[in-house]
This record gives sequence, C-alpha cells and structure tokens, in this order.
Amino acid sequence: MCFGWFQRSIVNGLLGFFLIYTLACVEKKTHKEPTVSAQIVEEGFIRIFDGKTLRGWKRHDGLPKDNLGGRWQVIDGIIAGDQDPPGQGGFLITIRKYRDFVLRLETNLDYPVDSGVFLRVGETGKSHQVTLDNREKGSIGSIYLPWTQGMVMHNQDGIRHFESGKWQDVEIDIRGEPARILFRLNGALVTDFQHSFETTKGNPTEGYIALQVHSGGEWKEGNKARFRNIRIKEL
Repeated sequence: MCFGWFQRSIVNGLLGFFLIYTLACVEKKTHKEPTVSAQIVEEGFIRIFDGKTLRGWKRHDGLPKDNLGGRWQVIDGIIAGDQDPPGQGGFLITIRKYRDFVLRLETNLDYPVDSGVFLRVGETGKSHQVTLDNREKGSIGSIYLPWTQGMVMHNQDGIRHFESGKWQDVEIDIRGEPARILFRLNGALVTDFQHSFETTKGNPTEGYIALQVHSGGEWKEGNKARFRNIRIKEL
C-alpha cells in the first residue's frame, strides 16, 4: 500500500510539473512586448533615445543666460520638458554632432507650450529651428534661426496639420549647404525651405540636435513638451 501511494505521488508530481511547464511555454509564445521606442526598427535609422534614460543627451549650457533653465525627465518612456524655474527654459541637446540627416520622432504638446526641434546647434545656440508652437499665434513648421537671422520662413498653414493633445509624427530632413529643410507632420509635407547663403549666414554647418522648452510667459505651469521614439538616419 505504501509503495502504491508513493507511485501515485511521483505520477502526480510529474503531471504537475508538465502542466506548469506547458503553461509557461504558452505564456512565453503569446506574450508581446509593448510598442515603445526601443522596438522601432527602420532601415538605416538608429535610436538616439533609449526610452529609459537621458544617456546621449545633456542640457546646453552655452546659451544666453535667460535660456539656461528647463527640467528634462524620462517618464514612462518619454522625454518630458518643463520650465524650471517658472518662466525659464532651455535646450536638451545630443552629445553627438550631425550634419545631413533625417530625424523622426513623436511629440505631444500641452496647451499652451512653445517648443521646437533645433538642427545643427552650435556652442552658443546658433542653429535652425523647426517651430512647434502649440499656443495662441504660434506656428508649426516655421524656420527660425536664433541669435542670427531670426524668422526666415513663416508657415501660417502648418497648424492645420497639428492636433493638440495628441501624439504627432514628425520627420525632419536637413541636407546641403545652404541647407534645404523638409518638415513632415503626420505624413503631410508641411515645410520645404531652401536656404540661401544669406539666410544661413553665421550658422554652423553641423551641430547638435536639440529639443526645446521656451522661456517666457506663454507656458502654463505644469505643462510639458513630450518627445519619444527619436531615431536618426545620417545621410
């Protein structure tokens, strides 16, 4: 009798083991990782934001004094920028410099938020901005050159392609010198601007990529400029 009980215990134990093993295998096969920046793979593109840390990025400390603020955090796979202290903004820039490239990312901007993506950023901030101004009288897809020529192309129609409070697909292509800049928003070509030597005079021919929190009053406390799925293809 004892021997029969022992056999049944062995058999039941083995059945339990195989049941647990089978369930684990099924779970492993059916489990899918969430779609975040780390999973995006496109031919020729590499990720420059790992979705977890600000490794490869830093605050730009060479800007004029009223642009040395801003708080940048990674929250749930997103780079979130806010004014800090209130009224003070700044740039978050890549460690690496780039010249000709296609940049793809997603952005979600609270209202009101004044932001943008800056290209070929120099040591003092001179660069090319593609504006992302989700605010009254703001513009989407204008080309602005801070601390040199200022506004060289004002895009009045860009806002038609922008949906406040939602994630927007952004693609920016910059190449050549004088540079040609293409800006696509949610698949639509919003900006196609060809610089002249006069409009780009005084700007670096290569530099950092920057995300912006703008200084000034058109920013409600607690609002954020958000960026994710940032990847680049050098040309």
